[in-house]
Amino acid sequence: MGPDDLFQRAVIARRYYLEGRTRIQIAEEFGISRFKVAREIDEALASGMVEITIHDPGSVDVELSSQLQRRFGLEHAYVVVADENSPQGRADAVAKVTAELLQSILREDDVVGVDCGRTLTKIANHLTALPRVDVVQLTGMAGALTSNGADLVRRITEISGGRSWPMYAPLVVSDSRTAESLTGTQQIQETLARHNKVTCAVVSVGAWSPGASQVYELLTAEETEQLERAGVCAETCALLLDADGKRLPGLDERRMGVDEEILRAVPTVIALVTGHAKIAATRAVLRSGLVSSMVTDAEIAAAVLA
Repeated sequence: MGPDDLFQRAVIARRYYLEGRTRIQIAEEFGISRFKVAREIDEALASGMVEITIHDPGSVDVELSSQLQRRFGLEHAYVVVADENSPQGRADAVAKVTAELLQSILREDDVVGVDCGRTLTKIANHLTALPRVDVVQLTGMAGALTSNGADLVRRITEISGGRSWPMYAPLVVSDSRTAESLTGTQQIQETLARHNKVTCAVVSVGAWSPGASQVYELLTAEETEQLERAGVCAETCALLLDADGKRLPGLDERRMGVDEEILRAVPTVIALVTGHAKIAATRAVLRSGLVSSMVTDAEIAAAVLA
C-alpha cells in the first residue's frame, strides 16, 4: 500500500476506535462504502496498526475466569490474583471478591444461605452495603465462636437489616438419634423450613485432609480413615463427594444441614475455595453439580482447567 492508503486507514481506525464514529459516518466522510470501511478497520487490527489492550479489573484474572466459566457452565466465575501470596492473603482476597459479587447481585427480598468455613467467615469484613435480605444458616456450627456460620449470619444481617435464621447445633453430631433430637427442636425446625426460601447460597469447599476441612476436623482419626477408604475426596455443606463428584452417604444421618436436593434447587450457589490442598476437592465439587458459581485463586483455577 502507498502512504496515502496507509494514512487513510489510520484515520479511519482513529475515527472508529478513538472517536466512536459509526461505519456509516466514516463512509460518508471519505466517500467510500461502509463495507470498505469495515475492511479497513479489520485490516488495521490484523496488520498491527491497531493494538487493543484490555486491563483486568483489579485482582480478577479475566482469561482464567472466562475459561473456568465456560468449562463448567458456571453462572459466575472469578479467579482472584492476590497481592499477598500467602494462604491468609489469598483467602482474604477471595472473600473480598465474593463480598463484591454479593453486593452486585443481591436484591431486596433475596434470602441468603451460608455454610460454615474459615474463608467464608471473612466475607463480612468486606461487606459495606446490602439490600434488605434475610440470612439463613445452611449448616451447623464448626470452628471458633467468632468464626462459625451462626456468627456470619449475625454479621451479615447487621449490614442488610434483614432477619437472621441461625442453627445452634454442631455441624456433625455423634449419632443419628442425636441428629433427630436436635432437628425436632423448634428453633432448628424454623431454620430448616427457611432453606426452601434461599435464593443465593454461599458455601465452602473442604478437602479430605487435616487443616483443609472443618468436617474432617470434627471426626476421629478412625472415622476419617474409614471415609477416605470409601473414596471421600471433598465436601461442601458436609455433603461428602468422591473425586468424580459423586455423592457418598457417610455422614448423612449425622450431619446438621441443608438437604442435598434443596441445595441443588437454589438458583445461585457460590463456592469459595483457596489453597493448593483443595485442587482435587474443587474439581470434585465442580463435577458434582452442587454449585453454580465459584470464586477461587489462580493456582486452583489453572490446575482444574489443566
